[in-house]
Amino acid sequence: MKLLIDIGNSRIKWACDHGGQLRYPDSVSHRGAQAEAVAEFIGKLAQPPSAAVAVNVAGPALGKAVAEALQQKFGIGLRFVVTTDTCGEVTNGYSAAEQLGADRWAAIVAAWHICRRPACVIDAGTAVTLDIIGEHGHHQGGIIVPGLRLMHTSLNNETSDISGFSQRSDGMNPGLGWVGHDTRSAVEKGILFMLYATVDAAINRLSAAGTAPAVMLTGGDAELLAPLLACPAEHYPLLVLEGVRYLAAEGCYA
Repeated sequence: MKLLIDIGNSRIKWACDHGGQLRYPDSVSHRGAQAEAVAEFIGKLAQPPSAAVAVNVAGPALGKAVAEALQQKFGIGLRFVVTTDTCGEVTNGYSAAEQLGADRWAAIVAAWHICRRPACVIDAGTAVTLDIIGEHGHHQGGIIVPGLRLMHTSLNNETSDISGFSQRSDGMNPGLGWVGHDTRSAVEKGILFMLYATVDAAINRLSAAGTAPAVMLTGGDAELLAPLLACPAEHYPLLVLEGVRYLAAEGCYA
């Protein structure tokens, strides 16, 4: 059994590859407690893996800790997939391929294998990334904006009144439309509005250019974002891990 791992900015996510089917998906948060998260991750593995492959965007220290824990517990090494110029039919659209995050590359590769037509891949995580895949699997570039938590933290850190009122407010009432009626709900609705307006604007630009892409959502806030979009979107919670599987099969290792 091969273990596939996505070490992201906030969470360690994983699933087991059983003949091309991803099973036993799970995750732990590592923000502010990396050692504890690695121990929890090891303890939650449903079955002993025979091999392990990961994508890591959380820095070398956490990647090393995960690798050492797997070696100590199961006696297996951990290999890391990386961004490359091509992977099978998919071509990297960045001028310097290595500058494209390996998790984004994994999601792009997986998206093409799933739909094999133009697509817009949105990963709603700590940062929200949007990548465009054109005809024949050609990545055309993307955009990056802060995610929900980052935007909320920025407002709290850089203002005095908002953070004070936000902590004392009644929160967001989903029945009151898209505007807030207290400081907390105004902040939360504003952040959501910025995110889905960005995605909708990108899709509109693609549509105006004659492309009607498949819209594919992944990441921790995907379910929150999906119903707000003007365009139909499909949720693929394991998209990055699917991409790790494809990258490993193509030998795209560090």
